[in-house]
Amino acid sequence: MNITQESKGELITLLTLDVVEADYIGEVKKSLDEYRRTANVPGFRAGKVPFGMVQKMYGEAVKADVVSKFIGEQLDKYIAENKLELLGQPLPDHEKQGMINFKDDKDFTFYYELGIKPEIDLVLDQKTKVTRYAIEAEKETVEKYIQDILARFGEQSNPDVVADNDMVMGTVSQLDEDGKELKDGITKDISISLEKIKLKTIKSKFIGKKKDAAVVFNMKKAFKDDIEVATLLAITREEAEVLTSDFNMEIKEISRITPAEMNEELFAKVYENDSIKTEEELRTRVQKDVEESFKAEGDRKFYSDVTKALLKKTDLSLPDEFLKRWIIESNMRETDDKRITTEELNSQYESYRDTLRWQLIEEHLVKQNDLYVTQDEIKDRVKEILGMQAFGGQDGNDEILEQVTAQVMQNEEEIKRVSDQIIEQKMTNFFNENIKIAEKKISYDDFVAMVTKEMTAQAK
Repeated sequence: MNITQESKGELITLLTLDVVEADYIGEVKKSLDEYRRTANVPGFRAGKVPFGMVQKMYGEAVKADVVSKFIGEQLDKYIAENKLELLGQPLPDHEKQGMINFKDDKDFTFYYELGIKPEIDLVLDQKTKVTRYAIEAEKETVEKYIQDILARFGEQSNPDVVADNDMVMGTVSQLDEDGKELKDGITKDISISLEKIKLKTIKSKFIGKKKDAAVVFNMKKAFKDDIEVATLLAITREEAEVLTSDFNMEIKEISRITPAEMNEELFAKVYENDSIKTEEELRTRVQKDVEESFKAEGDRKFYSDVTKALLKKTDLSLPDEFLKRWIIESNMRETDDKRITTEELNSQYESYRDTLRWQLIEEHLVKQNDLYVTQDEIKDRVKEILGMQAFGGQDGNDEILEQVTAQVMQNEEEIKRVSDQIIEQKMTNFFNENIKIAEKKISYDDFVAMVTKEMTAQAK
């Protein structure tokens, strides 16, 4: 066996593998002897079939199988010994590779293309500048959370007459243009919170109504939200978009929440382990909690922006045509409904390429800065997540927690997901210490508007 290597362009290497009979003949004879020992041929006892007959029957197929296996082993060995870092897998060079005649030929030449990972020269410094957004909880947001707390710890009652912001439960029936119940129309038991009704004239139809009363209203005009209508009626968003009918609702029950009083008893229920004495202290604590919940979104935005900055800074080249061919040929093993067409690949390739470029940069930074994730770290994070889910972060049954953690650790997909989370956190901490960060405060609404605008522009 002789292997030669030559460049075939940027980041593409061509390997030429010359195979002679001596490389494989011993293994071929060994395999044929095994066939001879086990072959069931009429007129011959087991193990007594002439070798020549076995060779004639199976020789070509056995030789093809042995040579293919030998080529694969030698490719892997050469790549490892020469420390070649590949993108994808070796691909046969169909332009150079002629027809292979395993029946008559004894010596063979095979050609394989290799996609090579680009070298990365990346040093993070203060020249790399990224904005990190601190999302603030504005007064309106804090007030909304306060009102939710007051409702959650308030008293529930079932009054006889509907008032503003009550919850009404009943059956809605779709009406035709004449105001009669539509045959085969939508009939559904639903619950409506009056505070979600946007149109005041419709809201006023409910106020003052008693149990068993009927209210006719237009669902689309009431909520002005196709998703809300679809959810209430258990229909698709597309169906909700074209829905124009009025509905009749028979009120079966009225529910009212009387908000809890703002006092120390409430504070103790909301924050058992804190000593909150005044409404101002409660609002300060709620604001802190809300901004902490926003922090995860700010961190994701920061990580995404660092990713874009480093992609631009490194501007890695990739062997694009090789990678496209590798994707298509690898995809041929999928079932028809999962195969990707050339047209689909071309339309999606830019996104795939940027994802791969980032994976290479991330791999480089992890290796360069020893940011590897250990099994113990994964196990600890899994245990932490399970503990929060099962015991709310409080002390629980350690034995059960260990057993469930051990089960989760056998799930490769779950381990990959947790590992990615830890890597992202390690990378974020690394970026915090090694690039120039411009801190900027922003309201949650402005933050959402900014991210939405960026996503819309990116989708175009």
